[in-house]
Amino acid sequence: MHQWRALIGWPERHPARAGALGGWFQQGCGMLVALLLIPVVTRFLTPNEAGVWFAFQGLVTMIGMLDLGFGFAISRQAAFTLGARESTVAKDDFIPLAHGWTGVAQLFQLTRSLYRWLAVAAAMAGLAAFEIFSRFGNLMPPETPGVRWCWYAMAAASVLLILVGGQSALLNGLGAVYQTRFLAGLYQILAGAGAAFAAWKGWGLPAMGVSFAVAAVIYRAAVGIVRKIATKPMQEAPILPLPPGSLIRLAKAAIPIGGVNIFASLIYTIQSPMLGFLLGPEKVTPFYLAQKIAMACNMLAMQTALPQLPFFTRAWGAGNSIQAFCNMKKTILRTSLLVAGSALAFYFLSPLAASVLLHHENFIDPLTRLLMTLDLLILGCSVIWGQYVLASGKNPFVVPTLLNGFSSLGVTCLLVPILGLPGLPTATLLTGLAFNYRKCFVEGFRLQRSTRPPL
Repeated sequence: MHQWRALIGWPERHPARAGALGGWFQQGCGMLVALLLIPVVTRFLTPNEAGVWFAFQGLVTMIGMLDLGFGFAISRQAAFTLGARESTVAKDDFIPLAHGWTGVAQLFQLTRSLYRWLAVAAAMAGLAAFEIFSRFGNLMPPETPGVRWCWYAMAAASVLLILVGGQSALLNGLGAVYQTRFLAGLYQILAGAGAAFAAWKGWGLPAMGVSFAVAAVIYRAAVGIVRKIATKPMQEAPILPLPPGSLIRLAKAAIPIGGVNIFASLIYTIQSPMLGFLLGPEKVTPFYLAQKIAMACNMLAMQTALPQLPFFTRAWGAGNSIQAFCNMKKTILRTSLLVAGSALAFYFLSPLAASVLLHHENFIDPLTRLLMTLDLLILGCSVIWGQYVLASGKNPFVVPTLLNGFSSLGVTCLLVPILGLPGLPTATLLTGLAFNYRKCFVEGFRLQRSTRPPL
């Protein structure tokens, strides 16, 4: 009995480690759902229906970007506020809320109101997206049945996920990372299994979309229960009005972060279409598979670092520079070693993974794979430094990210016609070193020097 109680209490004693395990669980669920859905959808749906389904996944992901960086800003603010003292001065991107759970209660009221409006915006975007794509282009053939109801069900799921995002962001900032990631993984499993079952039974696209909506309803209810349990002290805190201009200050902190994240993701998202445009569609599939495997390896390595960020911000808000320095030094070292291991795993194992799991033997050439491995290594090592800079309340990455994105497109158009497929990772690597990667390292070293305790 004692051992069982110790096992149950382990996540509370080691929240960062539990958060890393939760992140790995979420990543594993995403991979499992992909491996389950892809063969089922292509086998039991018509080619038109399968194409519509996979296209809808991308459109739903784009609707999810309406978070606009508020999730990260709220998570960072929650960690700062909970760790703040009466003498703490909120500067940079932080809002001057009350310290402790009273300030968390203020932040919760702001978060709840904000995400309701974001959900309304997501619903309007979902409606507009369907009406536009159903009238223009060839994405939704008229003979494909159930497209409208499938889309509306998936759009409803997206709206619910926006609402969940606000509560999850607050929980992440309070250190409850493993709960949110575990529930996110379960949502992926529930939604994916429901869609696969509907396709297998021949119920068509509407039932597959409804499975996502039902899973989102369950997911939102579960996160709401966890939030009430985790924030029980907040419910006893006095309700204070928000400082004037709190929403504007939060938006000024969030939107640049959201812009950086969106634009950084678009740098990699646009590579496959660019490759098809420059070299032809037959070159796209092998590179697309390699890119997905590389990003999965990177995210698996990063799961040990992301749960540590709220604890760094909490120590930063409390003025505990020694704890903040130790957290930063230990996490960056450990994550860099994991990134190096994941990069090597990508280089040596990705051909086997593409052949065995995805049944695709025509993989990228060794030189392209080597260049992608180098880019993956430097990207992963630089990102963790940049994440700590953002966690400290600063965001000096807006201009470098914009320059990186535009220059990457230009260098890609220059190198790919000359070098072929290896020109694509070469362009990404060169422009990253010139702008984003270098900026992350420079600002990260500067932050670490500011937290280093005196000798």
